[in-house]
Amino acid sequence: MRWGWIGVNPFDLAEPIPGTRPDPQPPTPKQAAAIANEAWLDLDWGMLVWLAMVTGIRRGELCALRWDRLELEAGVLTIRSSISQRGARTWEKDTKTHQQRRITLDPQTVALLHAYRQQCAERASLGSEMAGEARIFSLALDGSAWMKPDTVSQRYERMCRRLGWDMNIHQLRHYSATELIAAGVDVRTVAGRLGHGGGGSTTLRVYSAWVAEADQRAAGSLAGRMPELPPKLRGTGALSAPEPQPSAADEPSSPYRRIAADLRGAITSGVLRPGELLPTLDDLAARYAVSHGTAQRAIAVLSADGLVVVSRGRRATVATQPAPDGHAADVVVDIHHGHRMR
Repeated sequence: MRWGWIGVNPFDLAEPIPGTRPDPQPPTPKQAAAIANEAWLDLDWGMLVWLAMVTGIRRGELCALRWDRLELEAGVLTIRSSISQRGARTWEKDTKTHQQRRITLDPQTVALLHAYRQQCAERASLGSEMAGEARIFSLALDGSAWMKPDTVSQRYERMCRRLGWDMNIHQLRHYSATELIAAGVDVRTVAGRLGHGGGGSTTLRVYSAWVAEADQRAAGSLAGRMPELPPKLRGTGALSAPEPQPSAADEPSSPYRRIAADLRGAITSGVLRPGELLPTLDDLAARYAVSHGTAQRAIAVLSADGLVVVSRGRRATVATQPAPDGHAADVVVDIHHGHRMR
């Protein structure tokens, strides 16, 4: 076309290959807690899995992390490169989107990384600090060599098989994204943490179901914070509306909506009483012939409505009173001794 040899671009006549439909399957909160507890049996491995959970960075980016790209005082982690692998050969390259990004870390993760760095330095007989160019995760004591991405993936899959699940480490990226969206974080911020391009369009396409649920919760939260109506409009019937008719969107046609509707009915009718345990995700998945993720979404809907209380690592229970702002207790790790406490 550029040289004038042909007058029609044959690619314009081709039919594009249909893209695959995104189907993220993040671990449930219960599975994530079990994975974290199992990983923390080994200090180095536990820190890697934990950081993958809270940041959602790719496995190659995890392997490329260096201590001089971690600002513990500011609580910021900079992602500048990634490790690629083909067979036994590995090399360092730019990130997938060829852009660096900065990820803010929570205080608990900062404290864990601070203790982990000191532990690594003591183990390598380097005092209390690791060299800036040293890799955060390395099989070498001095951090002089990066880990191979395939090694990380294989170890994670073996660990999950011991726990009875068929999972890969990329699902921790989905876990981080869906937990952020469920917490009400906007899509652009989630996209920035994940390193998605397109201003969040990729994030929206992959996690559209979770975004829709978060949007529904946002509408309910906004309604509860709106100013009160003027007295002349309250109690006069001036704003009375006809009884809403059930629409197709209200019908519990989606599997998770059907599960949520059944559980909601059991709670409101008194079959499930306050403080009583809900069926396990395994039971719900088997009873309704759905995946664990679908069962988890049903529980999340009830939790957003204030009908159930969800705690990390425990079965959901019927709410007895409004949940406090503190949410569920996290797992606290004594990083120097590798013990786990609650």
